[in-house]
Amino acid sequence: MMMGPGYFGGFGMGGGSLMMLIIILAIGYLLYLAFNQNQNRGNSQTQPRQSGSNEALEVAKARLARGEITVEEFEQIKENLL
Repeated sequence: MMMGPGYFGGFGMGGGSLMMLIIILAIGYLLYLAFNQNQNRGNSQTQPRQSGSNEALEVAKARLARGEITVEEFEQIKENLL
C-alpha cells in the first residue's frame, strides 16, 4: 500500500475535499465583503451630500441676510445645491 503525496488528494483521507471547501468558503466571503462594501459606499455618499447641501444652503441664507449676496445669486446657489 502506498501512502505518499498522491494518496487521497495529497492531504490524507478527504483532505482534497476539505481544501476545496475552504477555498470556496474564502471566495464566498470575499464576494460578500465586496458587495457589502459597495452598499455601504452608496449609503455614505448620499448621506453627507444631503447634510452638506443643507449646511451650504444655511450659509447662503445667512450671506443673503447680511447683504453679502443678491437674491439672484442666492437663487443660483440654491439651484446648484438642490
